[in-house]
Order: sequence, then structure tokens, then C-alpha cells
Amino acid sequence: MRKMKKRYELLVYIFITLCCFLGLWLGLKLIGEDLPSGKSLLVLILVGIAGGIGLPMLVSWLRDRKRQPEMDERTVRMLKDYLLAATAGVWLLSGILLLVLFGIGYETVELGLIAVYGIGIVFLMTVGLFVVKRL
Repeated sequence: MRKMKKRYELLVYIFITLCCFLGLWLGLKLIGEDLPSGKSLLVLILVGIAGGIGLPMLVSWLRDRKRQPEMDERTVRMLKDYLLAATAGVWLLSGILLLVLFGIGYETVELGLIAVYGIGIVFLMTVGLFVVKRL
């Protein structure tokens, strides 16, 4: 059974790598440049294969060596509840913030401020995930 799983895993990695190369080719065609040729194309293919297939297989192999579950059902449940509550809270507070800004007369908000706000929210939710996982 394990051998079949490895075979399917390898096929999935090969498929993902081929999709990456297809996307690279399509992107280069859309911007109007040619594919690299000669040694640079060979290096590109070898790095893509090593990164696309070798790295995930190495991570999978290292993860199999541990044989110790990282999370149990309670941890998954707590993480799910936290993400649900945090997302609902972020949406609610963002809506309130937009209403307050509109109420005091702001018509536009700079894109940089929205980016800083988004980075802050993602950072706080990530920190919260690590805290909840440790409980």
C-alpha cells in the first residue's frame, strides 16, 4: 500500500512540475520573450525537477520518520474555532472601521494603508494560530 502511495505522490509531483513549466512557457510567450536555450534551459529544467519533485519528497520522508502525530482532534477543533472567530472578528471590525471612516468624511483610503492593515491582520492571526496550537 505504501508503494502505491509513493507512486501516486511521484505522479502528482511530476504533474505539478509540468504545469509549472507550461505556465513558465505561457508567461514568456505572453510577454513576447523567447525561452532560454542551451545550458540555461537545461539548468532551469534540472532545478525545476529538483525543486518540484525532490524537495516535497524529502519533506515527506522526514515527516514519515517522526511517526508522531503533531495534532490531535482537540487541537484541530481549537484551530478551526479560532480561525472562524478571528475571521468573523476581522470582518466585523473592518466593517466598523470603514463605517467610522466614512462617517467622519473620508472618501478614499490610500492603497498603502490598506496593505499595512492587511499585513497587520495576517501577522496577528498567525501569532494567534501559534498560541492556539500550543494550548
